[in-house]
Amino acid sequence: MNTHKHQSWVAPGLWFRQNLLESIFDISKEAARKYRSNGLWLEGKHWRTDPANRIVYNRVEIENWLGGHS
Repeated sequence: MNTHKHQSWVAPGLWFRQNLLESIFDISKEAARKYRSNGLWLEGKHWRTDPANRIVYNRVEIENWLGGHS
């Protein structure tokens, strides 16, 4: 019997969809909505809509924002 466990890692590209936001940054969808609506995250910089009209987030800009550099 094979007892080895495999771990999967997700490495997002520059822009990624909302469903990865919590696993990457521990930010809930509701918190992200509040950041967008309160103007803390700027459209075109921290987030935008993709061609399928879904919200996507910029990994680098969110990392900068979390580090106080945005």
